Amino acid sequence: MRTKKIIGFDLETIANKSLISDLPEVKAKSNLKDQEKILLDIAEKKKKQIADMGISPLFNMICCAGWMDSTGKSGALLLEEESQDAERDLLVKFWEILSKYDHFVSFNGRSFDLRCLLIHGMKYAIRPGVNIDKGRYNKGNHTDLRLVLAGEDRFAPGTLDSFARICLGETKTESICGEQVQDYWDMGLRNDIKTYCIQDCALLMGLFGMAHVAGLLE
Repeated sequence: MRTKKIIGFDLETIANKSLISDLPEVKAKSNLKDQEKILLDIAEKKKKQIADMGISPLFNMICCAGWMDSTGKSGALLLEEESQDAERDLLVKFWEILSKYDHFVSFNGRSFDLRCLLIHGMKYAIRPGVNIDKGRYNKGNHTDLRLVLAGEDRFAPGTLDSFARICLGETKTESICGEQVQDYWDMGLRNDIKTYCIQDCALLMGLFGMAHVAGLLE
């Protein structure tokens, strides 16, 4: 019997700023009479809206797609520019990579990463290179470690970093976290995002291996 080829994948996303006009109009609180305070209040609210866009599969843009397989081979695709054409090219290339594997590992991938891949692909009429199971439970060819380690409780606490600290004794790089990806992108620190994404994939596959040994996987 052929050994299954296993790959862990992770996405980093930023706000799709071309969709900012689709957001609700931001208004300052009526009790702020000073013009400078009003403008500051609006700017802060708009900044929060943009940050929220980055974590919404409907309003974000995939800026980096990373992977690591069970042999330790890893890599990441970076968005060449903030444009639909560039994101379309990234998606096509990433599906080509994923299509070479049999089993897929993610962390919160069923509700976020895979959803981003499919919804964004739908925008560009991209047919997935392989059918990754998107059902709620960890059956088929997709293991969502977030659900495995949280006992299928979508609201249970626990991040990739916290599970890695507890189970692997390892942590993510301290210089960047998911909430800072937008800022890093805006500052042009693209390679830092790429390194961060690949590191997430390494932690992901480390946890997957331990979960398999511990009997947590079917």
